[in-house]
Amino acid sequence: MNKNFMKVIFSELVRIGTAPFRVLPIKKNRILFTGLTGGRSYDYSCNPKYLYEYLRDHYPGQYEYVWAVKDKAQYSFLEEEGVKLVKHFTVSSFPMLLTSNIIVTNGSYAPWFPFRKKQYVINTWHGGGAYKKVENEAPGADWATKRRARFCADNIDLFLASCRVQEEQMIRTTYKYKGEVLRAGTPRNDKLVNGDTDQMANRVRQQYGIAADTHILLYAPTYRKANPPVEFLADELVHVLEETGEKWVVLSRFHRYQTQDMNLIVRGTKVIEAADYPDMQELLCAADIMVTDYSSCVWDYSFLKRPCVLYVPDQQQYIEHTGFYVPMEEWPFLCAHNMSELKDIMVSLRDNQERENLLKNMEAHIQALGGYENGVCREQIAAIIKERVSV
Repeated sequence: MNKNFMKVIFSELVRIGTAPFRVLPIKKNRILFTGLTGGRSYDYSCNPKYLYEYLRDHYPGQYEYVWAVKDKAQYSFLEEEGVKLVKHFTVSSFPMLLTSNIIVTNGSYAPWFPFRKKQYVINTWHGGGAYKKVENEAPGADWATKRRARFCADNIDLFLASCRVQEEQMIRTTYKYKGEVLRAGTPRNDKLVNGDTDQMANRVRQQYGIAADTHILLYAPTYRKANPPVEFLADELVHVLEETGEKWVVLSRFHRYQTQDMNLIVRGTKVIEAADYPDMQELLCAADIMVTDYSSCVWDYSFLKRPCVLYVPDQQQYIEHTGFYVPMEEWPFLCAHNMSELKDIMVSLRDNQERENLLKNMEAHIQALGGYENGVCREQIAAIIKERVSV
């Protein structure tokens, strides 16, 4: 049976099963955070993490915090900070889910969990810009997938937008969301926009023992089953980069849903596997160059003003099966369809003028998409939460 149809059925069962908890009073100062679920679980990550840390540091003692996670033992440090932990998809989590005044998510729960009308659900989303289409907008999306999208829109009270095109095409058109939109970017990008990135980058270097004189190339492909297979030959790329006398290493970071049978292959002896590193933004801050493909992390990385390259041997197949809000021809990033082209691009980046032109194109791209990132998104959400709690 179709998995999306099963999710719709599951949502209806949850609505019935949680009925006894809906008579419990909502606690005004209780805020529940949840990241994406499934795949490699980086529960404490992305926009909810950055908003929580801002509230924790700037509003001490004012709120009660709850995090929904997969493995409570993994986040004992949060309990030491006074956070209550609940486990995903358990009956014991329902009282917290239904009595928190504020729900902060980056997409999880909103498409299926029936929150109460008196609760305030903030969807910070988990990607910036307007690149690959989300599931319910992709070619061949079925009835159940689109039904979940409509439910999601009805379940949200505030949707964060990173740019005008994302608001128009994804939030308003794909999700048909008619509620309030905060045009302030994303909490996870505030530090990138403000240039407050040194500590984030240093944490990555310390984690993997990468010396200060060694440059980092981050390879971060997005989720898909590649056809034909995509092979990334890291040592060949490092050899080209080190022809100038510099030292380089490759950090490999697959998408959280990626599995070994999906034909994305990284080969090389100078590769550090970073799939289990909990914070993608910190990896971005550590990278001197990023190679990706169709991932929305290109938006985040643009604010660091460093070279970003697209490695897309399966470009045509991806367009046919997924598609984009903004055509790839309008993206400002250098594009390679095989390893030979990718190595040539790395050589071209030695030219300062080439780098300068690339960065100018990236800035123009942000303007063309109507970028909303302002570096104070967390402050603006915090003010909305404070007002909501005081009502």
